[in-house]
Amino acid sequence: MRALAPLVLRSPVLLAALLLGCATEPAQPQARWSEPVRWDALSTTALGITGNIALSDEALTFANGAQLKLQLVQYDAANEVSLYKVLNQTSPKLLNDNLFCGEQPVDYMTAATSEAPGGQSDLQITAYYYPESLRLSDLPLKDKDDLTRSMCAIYTYVSASG
Repeated sequence: MRALAPLVLRSPVLLAALLLGCATEPAQPQARWSEPVRWDALSTTALGITGNIALSDEALTFANGAQLKLQLVQYDAANEVSLYKVLNQTSPKLLNDNLFCGEQPVDYMTAATSEAPGGQSDLQITAYYYPESLRLSDLPLKDKDDLTRSMCAIYTYVSASG
């Protein structure tokens, strides 16, 4: 029986296929918001904690200037929902000395949009404590008693006027 290495070296097509397979990285998710989009706070929690926001695939900026750095993990175009990993894991202090997500740092957040009556878009941001790798298929979280992997906040916004 021949060793694999000599066989690969004698077959340029097989060698190229192996090299291409090793060199490829996982596909990056489709960009959703390459530039920041402004959203006006709608829910009581958004009005009292975050204020109006600007969201892009790279950052969530709050009314007081605090910012979460984001990395787009997944985008489900059919359901209009994006999953982001929070890179600067923190729970920033926002309006009225409120924290974005309690005392623990935020690991992930989702941003889901829907069309409201009259053509105005709604945005719902949900923040999560989840130290492991999270995917949209893991949501909603099943174990409501697991405090290390849980949802910690929901905020609702409408597309900014003007």
